[in-house]
Amino acid sequence: MRDRAFVSEIAADTYRITTYHEPWRSTVNQYLILGEEPLLISTGLRERFEDTWAGLAQLLDPTTLRYVVVPHYEADECGALNELLLRAPNATPLASMRTVVTSLADAAVRSPRGLGDGEVVDVGAHGLRMLEAPYVHAWDGIVIVDERTQVAFTADLFIQPGRGEALVRDDRSALSVQLYKTFYGAPPDAYLHRALDRIEVAHPTMLAPGHGAALAGNLAPYYRAYRALAGEQRAAREATTPSSSLRKSAGS
Repeated sequence: MRDRAFVSEIAADTYRITTYHEPWRSTVNQYLILGEEPLLISTGLRERFEDTWAGLAQLLDPTTLRYVVVPHYEADECGALNELLLRAPNATPLASMRTVVTSLADAAVRSPRGLGDGEVVDVGAHGLRMLEAPYVHAWDGIVIVDERTQVAFTADLFIQPGRGEALVRDDRSALSVQLYKTFYGAPPDAYLHRALDRIEVAHPTMLAPGHGAALAGNLAPYYRAYRALAGEQRAAREATTPSSSLRKSAGS
């Protein structure tokens, strides 16, 4: 018998709805922000849609959802999008312009809305700022920052393995980077640094990734660990470039 969806409040009006996905040995998280116009970040996998819907139903009438944010085009972010749209008649899909133009405009049963970089979506008491973060795992990705609660919803950045707690304060940065490298390798260093810069400048008090626990407390170790990953990528690239080999030969 598989696990049901688990629901946990992680910040004001903000809930983590999660199912455990055995093939990945990690949770798949969605985040619901309650307000005048309820907004869901990520849909979860299509095969777990009924579990996710039941989790949503613990918090509101899911048919009243107003927005569904797709952080990037991948199964755990939007696999159940059409199932949600068919049951929530007023819900509008939101995603980056890249996602909309290349995939979502054709795949979604209702026309999505493309978001500009830095655009704020007002859902009542919460304003959600969309920050483009391309090529950090996905080429079309965005990070979402709630300007009221200072929660940053980071999709596949800062992920962790296991069933995990809903919210942790201890340092799991090494574990997070190791899982990221195992799943995705290392992203282009310039794009990763840019994404980290933009997240840090927003001064989040919590990082809410798509897999694993939400992270609170001292977030600096996570930024350092991922910047070190970017440094590894640059060093590896420089070590294999022809110019690097020529410089070494000239110096020997």
